[in-house]
Amino acid sequence: MQVAFHSVSDAAIADAPSSAVALHDVELGLAATATAAVQGSLLERDLGAVACQLVLDTMRSHLTLNRDLREEHRRAPSEASRQALLGMLRTAFSVASREAHALARRRRVELWVSLDAVLVVESDAFIGHAGDGCVQLVRKGLVHRLTPDAPDEPLDLPGGGGARPQHSLGPATHVQSDVIPLTLSSGDRLLLSSPHLHRAVDDLRVREAGSDPLPDGVTARLVGTARANGARHDLAVTIIDLGFDPARGQAASGGRLQTLARIPLFAYCTERELLGIAGVTRPVRFRAGQRVFSEGDPGQAMYLVVVGQVAVLKENREIIRLGTGANFGEMSLLDEPQRSATVQAVDDTELLVITRDAFFSLLKRDPTLAVKVLWNMLLRISANLRATSEALAQATGRAKNPEGHNG
Repeated sequence: MQVAFHSVSDAAIADAPSSAVALHDVELGLAATATAAVQGSLLERDLGAVACQLVLDTMRSHLTLNRDLREEHRRAPSEASRQALLGMLRTAFSVASREAHALARRRRVELWVSLDAVLVVESDAFIGHAGDGCVQLVRKGLVHRLTPDAPDEPLDLPGGGGARPQHSLGPATHVQSDVIPLTLSSGDRLLLSSPHLHRAVDDLRVREAGSDPLPDGVTARLVGTARANGARHDLAVTIIDLGFDPARGQAASGGRLQTLARIPLFAYCTERELLGIAGVTRPVRFRAGQRVFSEGDPGQAMYLVVVGQVAVLKENREIIRLGTGANFGEMSLLDEPQRSATVQAVDDTELLVITRDAFFSLLKRDPTLAVKVLWNMLLRISANLRATSEALAQATGRAKNPEGHNG
């Protein structure tokens, strides 16, 4: 079964270390998220980031040292090999908790770390959980929570945490983790979310994001939805996509962020800013000959071509064709004009759409991004006006002097 992973860690403060970290290791078949909360330190954010990386590295090291158990289950899966892998995962949590506890004692702080990990071996998943994070299964359009619910009134500690002391790594040398097996089916998606992300995104939004065809589209939309819903803490999310079609990812030229990076409008955006943009996009598909919009329609969204081609028509005459990486309709983000032309798919086409409301909501949250994008839009509009003026001047000159000379 083909498996794809994608991980995103998003700090609430740009260029600051994140106290919520996501990782995946394709070779091990491992995905994990960790979120730390610290009390008693002036460097809570820095120490939280160190604690997350420590427990994740410890988890990965333990699984690497015991990878023979994984290979044994791959060759000849049995109930005994399943129990051995569950025991290995449970021990990995305890080892990581000892490391977190030792770090807290050395730094003389109180430390809580939420940790979720999933180990995928063929069609089996082994899920470990401690703290307030969340693991969800998206299967056939339904969202199933696989880890215990957090309390109604979570402990909200400095450093962006929110983990329960009695169920987290760090307060003691041993943690009572929840470890469960799961049989997977093609098309399943597993989502590992940090505490503040899953609290900010309800099941309906998870289901909508989970329908995105690309793994990095799912992670970006979850982070974007959490931010739009007011999440102000560090966030982390990892997706495991079962039965992923590599051709689909190649057709989209590497994924959502790579597609956005090639759009001239976003040429100067950082990866973090592209993540924010990706978080407010949604994919739409059109069959060959199907109209995206018609001349005279109200304009309320911008479109980016991911796969395929579209034709721009004026009075039923084709003006130009736009392919992968092109964008159209950006003027509607500024003043909601009527569409000046018709756009229809030349062949089966996938587009990303950004609505005007979502676009300006994102720009309000990120002033630096707003300056970059709006300035770039201004330059593009200015260049288009200049080209139009030159073409008009040439056309007027030819009309006055058909032979192309003075006098």
